[in-house]
Amino acid sequence: MLPAGQRSDVRVRVALALVSAVAPLAALAQPAPTTAPSTPPGESTSPRWLRVLADSVNLRSRPDANSVVVMRVERDAVLKAIGRDTYGWYPVEPPAGVFSYVGAAYVDRRSPTEGVVSVREGALRVRVGSRVHDLDPWQSEVHARLEAGARVRIVGEQGDWLKIEPPAGVCLYVSTEHVAPIDDETAARLRAAESATSRPAEQGGSPPAPAVAEPDLRGPWGQRLVMVEAAIAAESERSPAEQQWDGILVRLRPIAEQREEPAVARLASAWMAQLQQRQAELATLREADEVLRRLARDQAQHERELERIARARQAATRPAPEVRGELRRSDALELRPGQRWYKLLDPLTGRVTAYVEVGPTATPDPEDFVGRYVAVRGSRRPAPHLGADILEPEEITPVGPAEPASQPARTGP
Repeated sequence: MLPAGQRSDVRVRVALALVSAVAPLAALAQPAPTTAPSTPPGESTSPRWLRVLADSVNLRSRPDANSVVVMRVERDAVLKAIGRDTYGWYPVEPPAGVFSYVGAAYVDRRSPTEGVVSVREGALRVRVGSRVHDLDPWQSEVHARLEAGARVRIVGEQGDWLKIEPPAGVCLYVSTEHVAPIDDETAARLRAAESATSRPAEQGGSPPAPAVAEPDLRGPWGQRLVMVEAAIAAESERSPAEQQWDGILVRLRPIAEQREEPAVARLASAWMAQLQQRQAELATLREADEVLRRLARDQAQHERELERIARARQAATRPAPEVRGELRRSDALELRPGQRWYKLLDPLTGRVTAYVEVGPTATPDPEDFVGRYVAVRGSRRPAPHLGADILEPEEITPVGPAEPASQPARTGP
């Protein structure tokens, strides 16, 4: 298990981004319905609260899966519904950060953030903006119209267009598959937790870090997370080449997906993201190691090849072995068709030092040197049955008066 100080630091850093500094953790653990009840015909469409059940849910411009994705919200976000569509979509008020487009030429700027619609006739078209996709305002659909004199709040600019807060009456749509109705008390607690851990999208700069409590790990899911924490610490002790995180990710997944202990689920999700990042880094490291090993093997093979080439060159430049003796014809050997045989004799002992084999058109021709003491260079092969090697001459050179190949033993002064 990680040291207490380091473990606490990890948990607090993750909790800073995930857990409320104000609402008690138990408030986030209240079970939520898995499906949204239908609205009976004729029931009032008065506002109610919706809790997001999936990790990332699209808010769209129309109740249509092919419409523009305006924004994405995360699990446990709270949306204010204003009714329910017959075909399984909730209309909701646009959350903070959603914007619309209007032509800048038709807005009289009163301040950097305030403006008044100024059109001579008709109404000013208000077009859909998106925090998810880059849209061309000219091609974006119209979701509202503003009469002359209407006030708008400006939140940004894009070329000839202003970004404004969506006018009253504009709504977005969320699929009922990914949200569930909650009561006012639960909504208040979730919104308090959300406001303590995040900032409105339109605010700039980094929010101050809230002083949050460490997630309570005394529950059943928290205890399972503690056991996984010990496994993470043990795996981290191994060398990078040996680390395996798949099994630990499998153990973390149900902890991250459970809803009984939301703070523990968030902590498990954060750990999963860190381990998946580590997996990607380890894969890159292993690929680099394999490349280095392959380069080392190739380098070793290259060096061996260079050595072989050097030896071959050395052998090619080394002079052929030389054999000396008196050159005479040899009739003792069985001649192959077209072959001629000669022998080199030691003048002192009469011993054959080598046999010379040549073809009919050999160059040099041994006939020119018969009876003379010569040095013969050429390829040489052993012939044990003859008692001497066989030469195929490449060079025959007279070396002067006959000299014995070996000196006799001295018998006196």
